Amino acid sequence: MATTLYSRTGESTIKSRIGNLCGKNQKYTGIAIFSAGFIWDSLTLTRVDNWIDNTILLFYLILIGAIISLTLRRHCGKLPAPWIQKIEHRFPWVMQFCFGGLFSSYVIFYFKSASFTRTQFFFLILVVLWIGNEFLEERLGKPLLLGILYCFCLFSFLAFFLPVIFARVDIIVFWLAGLTSLIISLTVFSFGLRTGDGEWRRRMTPVAVGILSTFVGVNLLYFVNLIPPVPLALKSAGIYHMVARTPAGYAVNYVAPPRWRFWKKWDDPFYFSPGETVYCYTAVFAPGKVRVPVRHVWSRWSSSGWMQTDRITFQIAGGRDGGYRGYTAKRGIAPGEWRVEVETEQGRILGRIDFRVVLTPAPHPPLKSALIR
Repeated sequence: MATTLYSRTGESTIKSRIGNLCGKNQKYTGIAIFSAGFIWDSLTLTRVDNWIDNTILLFYLILIGAIISLTLRRHCGKLPAPWIQKIEHRFPWVMQFCFGGLFSSYVIFYFKSASFTRTQFFFLILVVLWIGNEFLEERLGKPLLLGILYCFCLFSFLAFFLPVIFARVDIIVFWLAGLTSLIISLTVFSFGLRTGDGEWRRRMTPVAVGILSTFVGVNLLYFVNLIPPVPLALKSAGIYHMVARTPAGYAVNYVAPPRWRFWKKWDDPFYFSPGETVYCYTAVFAPGKVRVPVRHVWSRWSSSGWMQTDRITFQIAGGRDGGYRGYTAKRGIAPGEWRVEVETEQGRILGRIDFRVVLTPAPHPPLKSALIR
């Protein structure tokens, strides 16, 4: 009997200490949950076309939608089932975890697709939302904010998930992603705010405006080329003196850079001799079964700005982790500043390679051979 009493007393003391510890560190709860969501996605996310990864993200969206509906029903005076009432005080934590997981996955996926061009703007928006999510716990009960976040998350997910399903990347699929996210978002909030006292319109109007504004804003970013062309991604690229396809991979020749530029594995600057050809090699990732044309746009800097000299299109096929590889060649090149933009047929920029062409000193620097597997 004494042992049992001591055991219960000790258990009560432990619970009390844990409770006091949680109370003292309550302000760090959001950070812990947010970090847990990011760590979980960092460990589990692999490829943008991985069905397990996408199922996890889809589950997050469904769970957030269900919690939003229950939360809004509570705001409208509709009590949920008793078992839901016991756990609803944890709803903000669950939503914060799910939003953290979604934004961290978008940061990972869109970073892989974003080039160091204007598309970095959308990537920075995701980073701000990802970090800002940590401060949203007390605000996640506000319908307007929830409507904007939920529509944005749905749109961002469907923008790369639907191309995987339909095995195509074009404006029609993007529009479908936008309309689907718009309809689902309005449906979720319309159900959650539904009442029989005529207050539905007053409560729904600001939320609908926020959702529609999000829909329009993302479309504007897309049409001014500020959104990375997910699920496509430029895996690697370089300028070479020679590129040739072999059974073992792509054989390349280039002038080895100085040792302090150890990360460079291609010609920059390109030491040019009359009659030489410049090769641009790229590897573009696309989901399996996706076949889409891409092109190399060669441009030279002049006193009037960048002047296009060539637009060379070739087809890519998806499925390879390292990306579908291809190259184009430019003859009759002149000294100066050059760049090659890698873009889709619709003009969505995947990446850009900047390099400088200079006349080679005598003798020509030795060329280094390598094999890109």
